Amino acid sequence: MRNCCSESRHRNSRRRGEVTMTDAYRVDLEQLDTVTARIAGLRGFVQDTLAGLDARIAAAHQNWTGETADRHAQAHREWMKAAGEVRDGIEAVRAAAAAAHTAYTDVLTTNLGILGRGR
Repeated sequence: MRNCCSESRHRNSRRRGEVTMTDAYRVDLEQLDTVTARIAGLRGFVQDTLAGLDARIAAAHQNWTGETADRHAQAHREWMKAAGEVRDGIEAVRAAAAAAHTAYTDVLTTNLGILGRGR
């Protein structure tokens, strides 16, 4: 996967969809959108996988009793809590990427407005 933010050595190599913050720093907004969408897809995949796993474990515990079943159920609850934290972390990364896109776009719009070259 290509990075959405990079240092550039070429002053005039700006492509459509890129925001140049300085001569040495660029943000490819289209690539940032792509990365953000992929992160959202990963979060959805993790959420769906966890829901399916939880359903299968619940079904297994319908007919499974005793100390081993109790210990497994406790371990599963702890594992699901940790997995939920991973899912929430993925969502935080997605939200940060979306916020970065908005911030870069807002800065570009403001700077172009100051220069009288509205977008």
